[in-house]
Amino acid sequence: MKQDHRAVVIGVALVLSVLTALLIAGHGPWAGQTLVEFTSRHGLNTGDVPVLVLWIVGMLGCGYLLRRR
Repeated sequence: MKQDHRAVVIGVALVLSVLTALLIAGHGPWAGQTLVEFTSRHGLNTGDVPVLVLWIVGMLGCGYLLRRR
């Protein structure tokens, strides 16, 4: 893989991670019920699960692209 493609894949992984952090940190009405409580105001909610699943799929795709010849 060329160096510029590698930089693009790493950039996409970084953007995916930042967006995931922003979505999980939100406290909107769409957050759903708390599954795991970390503090009295923070925890893993049902609305966070699809975000985490999509992040994992995105990271697996980025890993595949980085390892592809």
